[in-house]
Amino acid sequence: MSGRPVRDLGPLVNADPFRCRIWSLNERIEDDVTEASCRAELDSMAHDGQLVPVIGRTLAGDPDFDIEIICGTRRLFIARQLKIPLRVELRELTDRQAAAAVQAENTLRKQASAYERGLWLAKLLRRNLFGSQEEMARELGITPTQVTRLLKFAELPAAILGAFASPHDILESWAVELHKAWSDDRRRVLAERARTLQKRLPRPPAVSVYELLLAERGSAGRIGRRSTSRVVKGPGGEPLLRFERQRRDVVLRIPNARIDARLEQVLTQAVIAVLTRRDCGERAPSAP
Repeated sequence: MSGRPVRDLGPLVNADPFRCRIWSLNERIEDDVTEASCRAELDSMAHDGQLVPVIGRTLAGDPDFDIEIICGTRRLFIARQLKIPLRVELRELTDRQAAAAVQAENTLRKQASAYERGLWLAKLLRRNLFGSQEEMARELGITPTQVTRLLKFAELPAAILGAFASPHDILESWAVELHKAWSDDRRRVLAERARTLQKRLPRPPAVSVYELLLAERGSAGRIGRRSTSRVVKGPGGEPLLRFERQRRDVVLRIPNARIDARLEQVLTQAVIAVLTRRDCGERAPSAP
């Protein structure tokens, strides 16, 4: 791209994405931001343009970059892929204010996985951005209990993370239990099971991996046969629901935070319609 990197004056600017860098304390794991993981957003921005600006702050004294991106790693990646200007909302932010901005956007967008959030909180503590977990929880508007739980992700060994197809599939409650097991006399068994699971291709569904890792001794081999499960993700890669096929039933698990009374009614009616073939001409719907 040619010309002056920032063309507009004021809080919203069009910037050359190759003159923007990611804030070192951003919560996204940059290696996970790929063309495949951003396919839906790539198609959307190519068709409709960038609808939501990223949040950034100006840099001084850096010959390679003009703007530091606080929130918007994926949008920056997409702008670079498409070679289009990046719409940036410029703010004057301290690092602590930037962390609060990341948390606020995460609350609205709900795209970052629990694993990413856990590593991010641990990174903030290592950089002494906050004096304690309690202070960080207060400043970011998170409960101290959730901070403690999320930080368990940063303490999970590579062996446990590698047992899953992706560490992003690990739920917050699972991280707590896996961390507890790794810290007591179950560590040796847990390590052996994790190594065995790493050799299985393809990996079992995440819920099966979790159950196999923490199964009572002698029962691990039976758990995988008792139920199978898969996680259904949204366009941004966020888990939406878990489809679990048990011996006699199929269970759909949807986080409470995603359901209100109106949506519960809509989903109920949709399930009834599908199961009774009302909307399918008495034919079962084809698999996606």
